[in-house]
Amino acid sequence: MSDEQQLLNTLEQTAQTALTTAQACLQICEQMRSQAQDNSWVSLQEAAQRLGNGISVKMLRSRILNSYFQYGKHYINTSDGERPNYLVRVSSVRKFFETDPAKRPLPK
Repeated sequence: MSDEQQLLNTLEQTAQTALTTAQACLQICEQMRSQAQDNSWVSLQEAAQRLGNGISVKMLRSRILNSYFQYGKHYINTSDGERPNYLVRVSSVRKFFETDPAKRPLPK
């Protein structure tokens, strides 16, 4: 194999390695972005969408009103008036639902 052919092979392998590394970095960035979004306060509608099938706005509101969710951990109320405006932290709510129902804390 000529020096030129060997150089081309080395360059190709280097490019493949760089591409694989870049793809891995993009996956890590996406995971970090998703985690950051899950740790922010979002509306009940957005939370229900992010949590997926089986979770509805009605269910989230019910868990808040029945004190299953803890204020400041799972949800906050941004309203100054009579009508509450609840925001939830998706990561905390997801962790709540991923916990075995028998091991979840009882409502207060």
